[in-house]
Amino acid sequence: MKAQSRLIILILLLATLPFQGIQAQNPFPDHTNCKRDMKEAGLWYFGVFAGVNFNSGDAVAETSQPDGFQTPISPAVISDSAGNLMFMTNGKQIFNRNFELMKDGLYGHYSCTQPAIVVPKPGDPLKFYIFTSDSYRNINGDKGLNYTYVGFSSSESLGSVASLNTNLIPDGMDGRLTAVKHANGNDFWLISHRWGSNEFCAFRVTSGGVNTNYVSSTAGSVHSGDNNLLGFMKASPDGSRLAVSLYASEMVEFFDFNTETGKVTAAITSPASYQGAYGLEFSPDNSKVYLSTLDYANIIPAFPSELYQFDLNSSDIFGTATLVHTSTDAFRYAGLQLGIDGRIYLAKSINASAHSDNLSVIYNPNRAGMACNYNRLDGVSDVDFYLGGKESYWGLPNVVQAFVDWPHFTYDSICINDLTSFNITNKAGIDDATWDFKDPQGTSSTANYLQPTHAFSDEGQYQVSVTESYEGVDYTYTESVTVYPLPDVTFGVDTIYIFEGDAARLSVGDQWASYLWSTGSTASEIYVTETGEYWVEVQNTHCCFNTDTVIVVLYALYVPNAFKPSSTINNEFKPVVPYNAIQDYRLQIFDRWGQMVFESRDLGTGWDGEIRNQPAPFGVYAWRIDYSTVSDDGTRPVKTAGTVMLLR
Repeated sequence: MKAQSRLIILILLLATLPFQGIQAQNPFPDHTNCKRDMKEAGLWYFGVFAGVNFNSGDAVAETSQPDGFQTPISPAVISDSAGNLMFMTNGKQIFNRNFELMKDGLYGHYSCTQPAIVVPKPGDPLKFYIFTSDSYRNINGDKGLNYTYVGFSSSESLGSVASLNTNLIPDGMDGRLTAVKHANGNDFWLISHRWGSNEFCAFRVTSGGVNTNYVSSTAGSVHSGDNNLLGFMKASPDGSRLAVSLYASEMVEFFDFNTETGKVTAAITSPASYQGAYGLEFSPDNSKVYLSTLDYANIIPAFPSELYQFDLNSSDIFGTATLVHTSTDAFRYAGLQLGIDGRIYLAKSINASAHSDNLSVIYNPNRAGMACNYNRLDGVSDVDFYLGGKESYWGLPNVVQAFVDWPHFTYDSICINDLTSFNITNKAGIDDATWDFKDPQGTSSTANYLQPTHAFSDEGQYQVSVTESYEGVDYTYTESVTVYPLPDVTFGVDTIYIFEGDAARLSVGDQWASYLWSTGSTASEIYVTETGEYWVEVQNTHCCFNTDTVIVVLYALYVPNAFKPSSTINNEFKPVVPYNAIQDYRLQIFDRWGQMVFESRDLGTGWDGEIRNQPAPFGVYAWRIDYSTVSDDGTRPVKTAGTVMLLR
């Protein structure tokens, strides 16, 4: 019998049947669908003891951390998928979640803008690889590209270093590191670049470890010249594009990246000069790139910092260059980083000793031109992000770009008939939002809210879109939403009968992802010995839930101790037992001399008090009942005997 989700089945049992009263089990639980956490980049720590927490959905300045971790360049910070901090590194040192020094001596170098990045080990959420890049400027000798292996366990809750500085390339790296997801959705690519060369090196990270045989690609410009160590390499959130800035060459380059093969191709080099080219970042929808410029060399800037936008969907990308903002003060625009809130943050600093207590923000980076709303929130200008008394420097955390590949809107359920809540990731710059669920059979296929709900009428794929209106301009975003069926869960029966000494095995199959029983068990099956209404809630691999309920009845065989054939009520000797609870039934009646006077193998036929069609004498008669109880595990033979008084 199939029960719809949250359906409580009321079963009326005949009052004449002899069973123990049904006991109520625990109520159905309140729950949400599977959490789709992806908050590995939910915490940032950088600059002069600064931090930002994105885990609530809104960026909040972190101010309670101890003053133990600071770095002038881009650090690497990693959290688990729920947003719990694991550790951080500046490329030379590792600090644990308590901001205590875990390990020193890593081979990242401070002259590199991206000296480190942390890549989780696929299939093991408690293991991580810290990739570090050294520099030819290291007076102790260039150590090249290396990785350090960090692990956590029940005995090492703050983590420990399993291996330090495993070498991948002995020397000649340019200090630019980024990482993306492999096309299979599980593995990662660590992407680096050689110094004095135009070679990209892509290392595949799998559940088996780091493949030391890297994929080599030659594309774009040769990286050389002292100040060309300055600049970034960034990947798009979907991993399909790369952008590289070269400070001294005043150059920006774009490339295609194949997430299946690891090859870098299709170099596009800026025809114009971008003096002081430095920070880079992609928009969440992979369509735009932002470039910051700064004068790094002079104590007093010889030229102002600028922020540019490029449209990657154009056939003439550099022809779309839009000057979004020019610095009007002493602050220099430095590193850019996309947050999981869908906004891009810009680090600023004056010089090595004077820093900024805020970050600039591109509130709507998917939108073209000035509509990207640099430091302009909901019509109000000069709205930066205050760091709560802490300060930024030249860089923001270097993260695996897949960890900021958040959809434009999210939803909390993908199951038929469930009420699905939709949520726009970045709510900045929206006057109105109109949704189209493409579900004409539903109760309502459209909505006009920032956070609507909708129950899809059938399983399948829906092209859900939201149109955001802001200052008279519409922006439409579409995502493919797959709606899955509920689990087809059933006990197969409404009621199960057991006798004293028996146990009922309750099972709905072992194919489901998780189970929750009314008893509190999470096993795929349970055994029960008491009368009651039992339910199970199962979850499939798509995070859809469904339930079924069954009644278990515990019977004691009821046999009357007297009967009177002439009575209108109790005129037949017959045990009371459920028909479908036993088999191999046999009733025998014996007189005082041990002679069998009656026999029946039919549960519905009792002794009417006659022997060979003649009334039997008044007195005591012996009876014997043989039967087998029926359960999921087979049958069990039972023999029982007693006496009955025949009244006249």
